[in-house]
Amino acid sequence: MPTEAILPNTELSSFVNGYFLIDIENSDDEIPIRTYESGISLGIPFGKPFKFHIGEPELDEKDNPIYHDFDKPFLFYNVTGEDTFWVKGDARMIFVVFTELGLQLFLNDKNPKYEEHLFPLSRLGIPIFNLMVKRKLRYNQDNHSGIQIIEDELKRFFKKFHMEESHEEEFDLDTDFPFVP
Repeated sequence: MPTEAILPNTELSSFVNGYFLIDIENSDDEIPIRTYESGISLGIPFGKPFKFHIGEPELDEKDNPIYHDFDKPFLFYNVTGEDTFWVKGDARMIFVVFTELGLQLFLNDKNPKYEEHLFPLSRLGIPIFNLMVKRKLRYNQDNHSGIQIIEDELKRFFKKFHMEESHEEEFDLDTDFPFVP
């Protein structure tokens, strides 16, 4: 099976519902992958770029489908359950499916209104997946170590939100703190 659902690390469970791993080797034919019904997820490639298009392909002058390179993280934003993500070649990537809280924090309370089905994450200006992390993912050969790289980056990104939550729990205003019975 070229796809696999994976649960996140417990530290990320407040922010990430799970991952959807796609691993297709040497496909000269188009292979359809169903997208998530939620409509919003983050697609991150592992290894070398591969070719893709979403929905019905654009056609060139000779009626051949136009493919794009999947070479950086893309936000799948305006995607419905009826849209199909088509891949060609060695397609190794992961979809990060956020919880409602995780998506709100990830988008920094912004509600972008884009018409495109997907666009580069860099367009949002979110400080995540710096050049060193992108390079590690580009040269990655193992799916599990790639997931670990992504989880480490997501932990780093959500750390400030997790820290704020843990401090709120420390100071329960309904107790007689600092007095201990």
